[in-house]
Amino acid sequence: MQNNWWEDLARITQQCADIGDYRRFYEALKTVYGPTHQIQSPLCSSDGQQLLTEKPDILTRWAEHFNTLFSTDRSVHDAALNRIPHLPLIQELDDPPTLEETITAIGQLKSHKAAGIGGIPPEIWKKGGVVLHGKLHELLVCCWEQGNLPQDLCNAVVITLYKNKGGKSDCSNYRGITLLSVSGKVLARILLNRLVSTIAKENLPESQCGFRSNRGTTDMVFVLRQLQEKCREQNKGLYITLVDLTKAFDTVSRTGLWRILERLGCPPKFLQMVIQLHQNQQGHVRRNGDVSEPFPISNGAALVAHTEQTLQRITSCFAETSSLFGLEVSLKKTE
Repeated sequence: MQNNWWEDLARITQQCADIGDYRRFYEALKTVYGPTHQIQSPLCSSDGQQLLTEKPDILTRWAEHFNTLFSTDRSVHDAALNRIPHLPLIQELDDPPTLEETITAIGQLKSHKAAGIGGIPPEIWKKGGVVLHGKLHELLVCCWEQGNLPQDLCNAVVITLYKNKGGKSDCSNYRGITLLSVSGKVLARILLNRLVSTIAKENLPESQCGFRSNRGTTDMVFVLRQLQEKCREQNKGLYITLVDLTKAFDTVSRTGLWRILERLGCPPKFLQMVIQLHQNQQGHVRRNGDVSEPFPISNGAALVAHTEQTLQRITSCFAETSSLFGLEVSLKKTE
């Protein structure tokens, strides 16, 4: 009987791997190996002079690290903003969300995702039915009309994942994953859907494939592969630089972002809701079941050329333009 159980588990695991169902695949592996136990690694203090081993000190250090990361003051130069066209206002963006928009946003929530600080998983909202959907819609419309959001919709929980490189005592070698309130995600999805159907559709360049519907970075990998093949066929040189921006998502200037959205046609009420979702956001670091004290959250490419000199000029131009928007090229990850 025990042998049959192992054979069935092996068959299910193989089937999940074959069809790409990685969630069930890893669940089967957990059944074999049992639950994992995280080891509390000591952390270096901010000055690097002390090794912290006590839980309260470690949590305080994590909160200090992310507070510094998310509160870095980044400015966007006027020269960069002047390159962005000043488009007419899209007044329909100011309209309160409809029930249809709310239900669509709820349906777009991904299942089997961790709940945020509210503790309500996405499945509750998706299976809650007409009554629950209607109540959430009433709340969002009320917030929209008043121009204020409850703090619980804005707050976030930050968990840390080791990058598998560098010392475990260095906070910089961990990736912070922010878990938002699921009800806040619904509002964010409504705002995003409106942006995608209006501003993004008209302003994003064809060359951008990441974070776009029906596109992906694999499309750019295909383009790069084609460039390599064509240059080899025609016996032409090809120089490639892979550029990485330092903490790009964590250090975006929010003030600059609001100004950019305003120039692209976002009306005052819509922009106010976007700002409200970010401006008063507070984070808590969760590590091994323990939660830190709250801290404010204020922030949140490949280059190709045919000659080495041209590539150097493009790279320098990219770095200079990035600095105008408050971003910095990571020298460690740029190849």
